[in-house]
Amino acid sequence: MLDRAKAGLALLALLGVLAAFWGALYWGETAVRPAGMTPPPALAYVRADDAGNPAPGAQPQEATFEPNPIYRARVDERSGPRVVFQIPFTPPSGQEDLAFFIGATPGLQEIKLNGTVIQPNIPLDTLRGAADGTALYYVLPPALLRKGTNRIDVLVETQSAVLALAPFHIGPAEEAARAAGVIDLITSIIPVIAISVLAFATLLCLVTNWPAEDRARIRSLMLLMGVWSVRTYFISFQTPFELPFLITAFLYYLLDFSVIIAFARHLLAGEAVSARWATWLVWLWGALLVYLAGVTAAGFALGPVVMPWFEGLAIANALLLLVLALAGLAALAWGVAARRDGRWLERITLMFCLLALSVDAADNAFDLALPLARGLALTFYSAAPAGLLLGLGVVASIAREASEARRTVVQSNAILAAELVQQNAKLEASYEAQKQMLQRQVMLVERQRIVRDMHDGIGGQLLGLMMQVRSGGAQPEEIEQGLQASIADLRLIVDSMDSAEEGLAETLRSFEHRVRSQIEAAGIALDFFADVDESVDLGPRPTLQVLRILQEAVTNAMRHSGATRIGVEGTAPATGPIRIVIRDDGTGLAEGYRRGRGLTSMETRARNLGGSLAIASGPGGTCLTLEVPVGPVGAAD
Repeated sequence: MLDRAKAGLALLALLGVLAAFWGALYWGETAVRPAGMTPPPALAYVRADDAGNPAPGAQPQEATFEPNPIYRARVDERSGPRVVFQIPFTPPSGQEDLAFFIGATPGLQEIKLNGTVIQPNIPLDTLRGAADGTALYYVLPPALLRKGTNRIDVLVETQSAVLALAPFHIGPAEEAARAAGVIDLITSIIPVIAISVLAFATLLCLVTNWPAEDRARIRSLMLLMGVWSVRTYFISFQTPFELPFLITAFLYYLLDFSVIIAFARHLLAGEAVSARWATWLVWLWGALLVYLAGVTAAGFALGPVVMPWFEGLAIANALLLLVLALAGLAALAWGVAARRDGRWLERITLMFCLLALSVDAADNAFDLALPLARGLALTFYSAAPAGLLLGLGVVASIAREASEARRTVVQSNAILAAELVQQNAKLEASYEAQKQMLQRQVMLVERQRIVRDMHDGIGGQLLGLMMQVRSGGAQPEEIEQGLQASIADLRLIVDSMDSAEEGLAETLRSFEHRVRSQIEAAGIALDFFADVDESVDLGPRPTLQVLRILQEAVTNAMRHSGATRIGVEGTAPATGPIRIVIRDDGTGLAEGYRRGRGLTSMETRARNLGGSLAIASGPGGTCLTLEVPVGPVGAAD
């Protein structure tokens, strides 16, 4: 069901474009006429000889004013190819700087005031395209003016089957200059600018990387702008060489038909989707071309007898454009109202161009006048300056699409950046949660291992002491040493569990604090130095093995070496390895000593850590060097 709101908006857009178009056309048609211009209903003309003078014995004839608007002279054997239009006038009293203004007249040759030439006998249609010249004005020399009736003679030579004089006006020179300047603006300057802007817009469309869904529409738009530019040039400007009337007519209608087909193709590509219709348009263009070529060839063969056929072409051209205008204006107005693709400005300019093209064709076929101004006949091609609107509309539409695309990209980047921040936050939170979960899992596994160690180690020691006490074979000293060993191992286990969160550096500081009191209570000095990176962390179980090696080495030095000073020096950079040296100044190991269970146990623990334990002993004391790598090997145990 048709959306009434959108239909009303489409109708409003159509009425607005119609009002603006007819307003612009009314302004243009009034501006190209000097103020007070009122062509007389009829004008006398006489046949002229080859020199441009009235032919001897030629009788004056009457040319009536036609709505074209022109004064048309009959072209036949009696009138010949040249005529002199005679314009009588009476200068207004007190008026200075009079000028003779004349509209675009094909074949204008010479102008005389009271028999004196004010325009030599040379062709004046220097902009002679299909528009047949441009308007001119001449200041009338006061010395040539007479009191009472004066006369201006205008020599015109036929350029086609028409021998005619354009509307004229005799009045203030300033007003004539203004009107001629406006005509030059509309028929010459604006078309030059229009062709340049259309070429720029076409190049812009060509170099832009369009999405796949827009490429068919842009190709049809480029075709339309190209054909429009060629038609504008052909109508407005002089061709490099003189063309016969039939060739000029052939090219004119060929370009008109081509613009119609290009316009229809663009409407199908931009407002609808139908490849079949586009194919039919190509066939229609081919049929029109064949018919046009046939009429032109018949004109060369048969002469003026085929002129009605060209009039038929003008009517066919107007009817085709009428159908195109009715369908195209409705489709474009609906697109302005209903579609939200941002191409409203392009559609409005296309509506202007379609109206201008239709008015030009209808004027050629039916000699139109402006609505509500019946005496104001159309005098210039409105499609030529409308090309400027087409080019500007396309450039503005492309600029808007580029701006919208950039805005979309910026907004999308901002949204993506915000999403990335959120996702990064989620990933970091997930990573932190997984890390904490993994740490808790590792700690749980390590604590389970340590519990097994406590059961197998401390538990076994205490059970052995209990059995000795029950059997009565345990001496108090043995019981005390066993309890001290169990307490020391329990402290090592606690220190290693704390290191899971605090690292090896804090573990060594805790070890120093605990053993310093024991060593110094035994009358032995302790030198302790640790240069350990805070990031080094072996995990609870490897740390427990390191502490057990340190405890065993310090205990042996205290009990058996007779040392007065014990030194512990540890270094551990972030990338490893861990290196701990325990030395004393005792008597050293006896010559030929046998490794006891303590040294064997320390070496075994070092190998399980993926490291090594080196022992050097002599009369000056004993030195143990423990090296443990930092990484998966040491942490895996």
